[in-house]
Amino acid sequence: MSGSSRIVERSKKNIKDAMLELMYEKEFSRITVNELLVRAGISRGTFYAHFANLEDVRQQLIDDLFDYADSIGANYKPSELAKDPYPILFLMADIMTKSADPTKRLFKFINAYDIGRNLKTWLTKYILSDEVLVEKLGGEDQARIYARFISGGMMHVYNNWMADDIKAEPEVLARALCNMLMGGFNGVIKE
Repeated sequence: MSGSSRIVERSKKNIKDAMLELMYEKEFSRITVNELLVRAGISRGTFYAHFANLEDVRQQLIDDLFDYADSIGANYKPSELAKDPYPILFLMADIMTKSADPTKRLFKFINAYDIGRNLKTWLTKYILSDEVLVEKLGGEDQARIYARFISGGMMHVYNNWMADDIKAEPEVLARALCNMLMGGFNGVIKE
């Protein structure tokens, strides 16, 4: 990476880090460009060289989250996760418990609808990439429905967990989600 590329990447990182810090302090709608400039230690020109506006920074944070999800998902075929989703569900929960990780901040402070919409798109694309799994699910239409159902439910649970509405250790959360995904209600009801 050349020196100018490193400077550009460092400026973008400073802007995104400053946005995350400000989002801890106040609602996104109350953050101003001037506040962000001061927090990031950059000029207005530098900001606008990289981002069109604050919403653009916010969307980049969401995109970064899904780029990270892609890197995790690259290690697993969807059909492998369909057999045992626990490792990835635990990994996601564990990542979110680390306060320094932007994932936790994103789930807690960015509109859950926006992340949920992106999660549905990402998970649908991920599931549809595995032709064997799509066939086992009954075809592309059914696979899309399952992906949207799973992503909506998981997004809701993770979002409530991050907001401390659900008290559970990462292992417990991941196991509960895994059991629900693997067997529906029949898989979790003990008789």
